[in-house]
Amino acid sequence: MMAGKNNLDKYAKMFEKEMAEIDPLQQIVLKGHLIIEAALDNILSTIFFHAEHVFRGRFTFMQKVQMARAFGLRKDKNTIWNVILSINEVRNEVAHNLAGDKRETKLKQLRRLVLMEMTEEMRATLEKGGTKLADLSSEVIVAHSCNLCIGFLGAYEDDISALRRIIDSVDHGLNPHQERVLRKTPEEARGKKS
Repeated sequence: MMAGKNNLDKYAKMFEKEMAEIDPLQQIVLKGHLIIEAALDNILSTIFFHAEHVFRGRFTFMQKVQMARAFGLRKDKNTIWNVILSINEVRNEVAHNLAGDKRETKLKQLRRLVLMEMTEEMRATLEKGGTKLADLSSEVIVAHSCNLCIGFLGAYEDDISALRRIIDSVDHGLNPHQERVLRKTPEEARGKKS
């Protein structure tokens, strides 16, 4: 019985320590990843006419990225997909490990990828306060990475939505007496009320 109490105390102390420390990087990574995944879900629910067959399955983030990427007419080779996947790697490391060297390795990889994506205007804006890009905090790099990805996915969703409207219009012309297949939100496709 005594060993159980020692373990309980050990984990209670660990819990108290972790809850007492606010990790801004962790919060940015987790929230940014959630928004990116929501954008991917919206893209997938627009692509598929019967999205319930997609959302009732258990697809990983990586699988969602690859499905959205596979549908990209001219966006499939865009290097921002690598940033999205890198954010996912950082998210997995942050969510599943309390600390470690792998976290820093994943953050360095993300920093390298996002710096390659930056335009001169973006670089100038970030360096405006006199801070060099190499000295930007991980929090700033992750936030900027998430914003880049969200911007890309938002534009992609607009393109997919326009394509969906064209397909719906063609379907209406070919099948004027058939009921329309309406786009479902991800929540509707999962069978949940939005």
